[in-house]
Amino acid sequence: MSNTLQTTTIPYGNNPSAGHYKNVDDTKIYYEIYGSGKPLVILHGGIVGSTYEMAELIDNFSKRYQVIAISTRGHGKSGIGTKPHTYEQKAKDVVAVLNEVTKDSVTVFGFSDGGYTGYCLASLFPARVKQMIILGAAETQPGDYKINLKVSDMMKIDHVYWEQQLKLMPEPDRLQEMFDKVSDATAKMQISKDFFSTIKCPVLVMAGNHDQFLTTQRVVNASKMIPNAELAIIPNATHAAFLENFPAVWATTASFLKIPVDTIQFKNKTTMNNTAEQILMHHLVAFGDNNLNEILKDYTEQSVIMTPQGPIKGLGEIREFFKVFFNVIPTGSSFSMKQKTINGNVAYIVWASKSNTAEIPFGTDTFVFEGDKIKYHTVADFRSEK
Repeated sequence: MSNTLQTTTIPYGNNPSAGHYKNVDDTKIYYEIYGSGKPLVILHGGIVGSTYEMAELIDNFSKRYQVIAISTRGHGKSGIGTKPHTYEQKAKDVVAVLNEVTKDSVTVFGFSDGGYTGYCLASLFPARVKQMIILGAAETQPGDYKINLKVSDMMKIDHVYWEQQLKLMPEPDRLQEMFDKVSDATAKMQISKDFFSTIKCPVLVMAGNHDQFLTTQRVVNASKMIPNAELAIIPNATHAAFLENFPAVWATTASFLKIPVDTIQFKNKTTMNNTAEQILMHHLVAFGDNNLNEILKDYTEQSVIMTPQGPIKGLGEIREFFKVFFNVIPTGSSFSMKQKTINGNVAYIVWASKSNTAEIPFGTDTFVFEGDKIKYHTVADFRSEK
């Protein structure tokens, strides 16, 4: 989700030389076209997702396909519109773009929110979909996703990224509305056996083995419910597996699509930074929500938090530590990120906070990650209680 995740020189999602608009009933949908060959649609993730995060996929796919990278409604340069924000509507948006670009059936690569749009596309418009690769989207029941994001909180977590996105948006004052609409759509979503049985094209269902939003069992269930599905679980990866272990995601995708191995090219970039960014982001959002269960997903029984009062060890002690901390910085408190530095498997943040019970003008945390968990975490702050 951050502008630091990719090293490409092509401004995916904001490239005038490749960009186009398609008028739909209530807004304009922005898309970009790269490469030549059979058409392939790329659908990015929701809320914090963008076409830019799909850069390495676009780089590789465009060597063999005509890539149609769509910014879904409310994201990037696409309008949010006035219609209900549903996956059925987003599938219709995709078809509107396809009708403008190609008469052929398409291959789809959909990630997370884009994966659910891909599922609806294949179900509602089977003649338009040849095959799909779906990452981070699986069996889902109403209430499985409970997302409560505020623009003010997201700006504090990654100010640079959101300033960039606001400049792209045709109606930047509706960003919170977009958050709310996507959150509402995911909360009501029901994707189960009856729905999956309507998808007839070949599908590769893929997910990281430590996906924060999906259990591996739900991913396996989806692969069994879709009549013509393959399954791939990416090791040592969370939700955004393609950012954390791109070689594994691409090799699996290439095998499914029968792309010759000698055409696969990877960028020389550090994937550990991406993993650290994902875990840190999950931690900060969960902390802002005072969500203990989500916080604890980032730790193990072997994790240690070093504090001025001494070490905190194991999940039980870590739970009690955060319960006390939440009394100092409850949900809704002012929080500002002064510095965020990530180097390999280490992250360092400097922050300040103010609540009804305390003022913390200066706080620091250092995180040492092992795999997809926080192994060591130091916490220190200067505070004055009210």
